[in-house]
Amino acid sequence: MQGGRGGDFLDAYLAALADRCGPAVFEAVVAAVRDTCAMLADGHPAVLAGPDGAAFAPRLQREYLGLMAVLMTGRTDLEVIAVPAADGTQGWAVVEPEIAEDPESAEAVRARLLAAETDRVRAMEVVTAAFPPLPRPWTGQD
Repeated sequence: MQGGRGGDFLDAYLAALADRCGPAVFEAVVAAVRDTCAMLADGHPAVLAGPDGAAFAPRLQREYLGLMAVLMTGRTDLEVIAVPAADGTQGWAVVEPEIAEDPESAEAVRARLLAAETDRVRAMEVVTAAFPPLPRPWTGQD
């Protein structure tokens, strides 16, 4: 699909998403995006979780980010690439098509994001060590 703001770009993207994922995954992705948009519109942080609070599987995460990118940018040509997280799990990045198609550019993005995430985790460890959580106050109900 091409990027741009054609009159039915979202309809075309959603049809392709449904074909690619099947009905169950499509419904889960659309529901997650709808809920995220509603939470953000109400000024609340959005947390990505699956049914019963379970984490979204990688396929759902990828499609969720792809749909969010379309809604936020109006573009259907952006790509979602896998990026390793500092804790060893898999994360994702939304990039321009030419970056996704060029292995060296995609690897440079992955390296920058991994370094930034590693720095963030390290900083949080320092802050937590310097300022450990306060003990919970006794409420008499423990």
